[in-house]
Amino acid sequence: MKNAVIEATENFCSTILCELPQLVENFGKEFYGSAISLIENECEHTWYLLFEKSALNEIAKNLLFEDNLCEDDLDDLLKEISNQIIGSAKVILEAKNPHIDYHLNVPEFMGNVSAPFPISFQETFPYQVKNSTFIIGR
Repeated sequence: MKNAVIEATENFCSTILCELPQLVENFGKEFYGSAISLIENECEHTWYLLFEKSALNEIAKNLLFEDNLCEDDLDDLLKEISNQIIGSAKVILEAKNPHIDYHLNVPEFMGNVSAPFPISFQETFPYQVKNSTFIIGR
């Protein structure tokens, strides 16, 4: 599942931002987050997507032709990003494992999330793209 999420993240960034994300060790402290569950044979895996506002602004410019979004628009944008990335991972997994049952839940907007994070991650993938950072973790 991890590899499918990484592939889906790279596909999203290269398609929407025309740049491959780079794994980094250092990342920002202030993020907007969303959570979405991908269910694999009744086992729920919750993925968290945390983006600096500057990264969201870059995505909004390319998807919506807008930037500096209000809180309600950030909510919608983050849910859409979650659906696109984790939904794409679901499609990748279904193609590789047709005998396994996958379902995607509705994403939740978490609002502003600051480091240290209130989430206990099993693993994280911190990325940089367009001079901004974002984290995908579970």
